[in-house]
Amino acid sequence: MKKFYDIHMHAFNLSHPNILAFISRLNWRLLFMTTPVSAPVMTLFGWDKKIKNLLTMLENDLGNYFLVLEYYLRQSPFIRHNYIGYGSESMWTNQYHKMVICPLIMDFGYKNILSNSFYRVPAQKPIVEQTRDLMAGIEFYNRNTLRVISDGEKKPLKTSYEPAEKSDKLFEIYPFLGLNTVNYTLKSIVSILDEYFADYDGKLQTLYDNMGGRAGFSGIKLYPPLGFDPWPDDSMEREKVEYLYSYCTKKQIPITTHCSDGGFAVCDEAKEFTNPARWRRVLENYPELKINFAHMGKQSKKKFILFSQSAWAKEVLALITQYPNAYADFSCTAFDDKFYRELAQLIEEYPQIKEKILFGTDFMVNLLWCDSYNDYLETFCRTEHLNRTDKDLLCSANPERFLFNS
Repeated sequence: MKKFYDIHMHAFNLSHPNILAFISRLNWRLLFMTTPVSAPVMTLFGWDKKIKNLLTMLENDLGNYFLVLEYYLRQSPFIRHNYIGYGSESMWTNQYHKMVICPLIMDFGYKNILSNSFYRVPAQKPIVEQTRDLMAGIEFYNRNTLRVISDGEKKPLKTSYEPAEKSDKLFEIYPFLGLNTVNYTLKSIVSILDEYFADYDGKLQTLYDNMGGRAGFSGIKLYPPLGFDPWPDDSMEREKVEYLYSYCTKKQIPITTHCSDGGFAVCDEAKEFTNPARWRRVLENYPELKINFAHMGKQSKKKFILFSQSAWAKEVLALITQYPNAYADFSCTAFDDKFYRELAQLIEEYPQIKEKILFGTDFMVNLLWCDSYNDYLETFCRTEHLNRTDKDLLCSANPERFLFNS
């Protein structure tokens, strides 16, 4: 039974990010948003609608978040019941039964916040709380279906829940555990990995049977802009990351690491730590490590050149070509058909990367650049720059190989 994979998306709400850490580094943007001219300027560029769209999802509890996402995706012309496919009406090809989504938990804990406010004790944001919320959300989603009643465009939508069978749901959900080694002692890291991955064998059936429980994690999410250093100079910090890499290599646990110069940055070394060249030493020492470089090394300041010509993108291409278990996803990059034209050219130039590229959305963060999950998915389904075989590799065969040891 073939499945369509989104290897990179997010499920969190406003209670989870460490907002103080973020805005402390963006004071000029915060100042702009609170000035009298901010509202008309945001309206002029359409940012008011984008922010409202994003906040609409962020204010949901995670169970409702998945249900809302499912409700609107079922309205896509590329989804019929639980089948995802594309092609003409008479030749609806590349059908996938179920969509696998991988919510990547981000370890938002950050203990180095300085503030001149009265209440200077920083919020702890323990990962266990976000984990508990996510698991409860998955369980709620698996047991319910969202029903929406409309009384007209100018009236709020009314919703209700109805019981559902998990087998009838559109999504299978395989989350990645967020981990920032700098926030924990080595002893704590050993305990965390044993708690969530002691019984991990990477097999699809095992993960499916455990889905919705603590044993349901299918990988680990690392986020350098929050202070994670892939290869620290400090010996104590190095010991922690080496234990993590050894553990993941032995069990073949997949890792996804943020790899673009954008994102939720809170430390001065964000770009230094995020640079994919920082991972070369890691892979030299752990060449079998299963890792996905998210966003393909996108550099926003290089937007006037082909992404494949930027220094970070070139390094990502070199790494995924050289190491057998290294991959890259194109989450938060494929907003229009031009991207797929360039990707097709890149694959033609480097045919060996065809089996190393993964479909990802970066939803809901990507709502800052597109209107909906539907838009991002449908752009992929509609593009003619990739043939059906190549699309199948990107959205099914490659991510399944990355995700599971089958």
